[in-house]
Amino acid sequence: MFVDYVRMIRRRKEVDWRQRLQPEDLIFLGQPIVDSEWYPMETFERMGLAILQEFAHGEMNAVRVWGRQSIDDLFSRHKSLICEGDPRESLMRFQVLRRSFFDFSAIDIQVLFGTYAKIQIGYGMSPLAEQAASYQALGFFERLLELSGASKIEHQFPRQAWAGAPATILELNWREDLYTRRVKGILFLDYMKMIKARKDVDWSRYLLPEDLLFLKQPIVDSEWYPMETFERMGIGILQEIAQGSLDAVRLWGWHSIDGLSRMYPDLISEGDPRESLMRFMVLRRGFFDYGVFNLLFLSGDYAKLEISYEMDKTAEEAASFQTLGFFQRLLELSGALNIRHRFTSRVWKGDPATILELNWEEGNLPAEVLRLN
Repeated sequence: MFVDYVRMIRRRKEVDWRQRLQPEDLIFLGQPIVDSEWYPMETFERMGLAILQEFAHGEMNAVRVWGRQSIDDLFSRHKSLICEGDPRESLMRFQVLRRSFFDFSAIDIQVLFGTYAKIQIGYGMSPLAEQAASYQALGFFERLLELSGASKIEHQFPRQAWAGAPATILELNWREDLYTRRVKGILFLDYMKMIKARKDVDWSRYLLPEDLLFLKQPIVDSEWYPMETFERMGIGILQEIAQGSLDAVRLWGWHSIDGLSRMYPDLISEGDPRESLMRFMVLRRGFFDYGVFNLLFLSGDYAKLEISYEMDKTAEEAASFQTLGFFQRLLELSGALNIRHRFTSRVWKGDPATILELNWEEGNLPAEVLRLN
């Protein structure tokens, strides 16, 4: 990000930048800027103010356009940032990536709920610089949502740091359309191993001929497999191995995270349960190609998730308990204490969707860890 400002300043050789920048800032104009290194925020602020006056002539809409354009360069370096058809997913991916841009919480997504996001912006700069940075962030997020399939994007700044508030709050609302139904081989393989281990069971009672073919071929972790087969395997495993026990299914979910965390060592953010939830939500598209579970609301020590595998009621109930066990263990490994849960609605009882609510305590963590309060 620092290099973008340096490039803009270098292009305008007719401007006497000494009138706007300090001697220590000007040094950076004559040296190579390395993407991966850290640079002083004070210089970044002064460069931003200088660019605002010399390029944008103080016009915030021009800054907003820069923000929109900046995402194209960012996307060229981080191909996984945009999740087509899922704006929430793209926002969560940015939430994870943002730590590589600033070494403090300049931008923090505080709430994600349906087609609504609440974002806190606070660079700790002068009022004018703060306003310009907030409009640049607005343009960035508008374009991010558009590229992810959002339409009719609306925004408001209910709190503004440049007007005296402690931090700026940006609220975004949008409309979206989504869909598909497959499971990745890494999960499909777990079910296959369980079935193959029980040679005493007549699996044809649960599986169709096309399902049984998968037992005779290698399963590739990175390939996609039919969700319908995955569902039938799950029902068979529930009956033959778990003997119908939902607590056993929950424990499978609880234990499954150990293998997953070995495969994705950055999944667990020790001391920060919210960050771990966000990281998993970014990864989840690598397991299912549709919205099996969505993080509807995340704030403080509370999360609200929608679970929808779109399966038979028996399979849906079992999968929801497996998901519960997974998230309980994820929170526990992240430092959460006294984890509580409840299903406020359940598809297997006739509700339109399954909603899982989770509450926890974070213990005596350092204040800087509690970023989403």
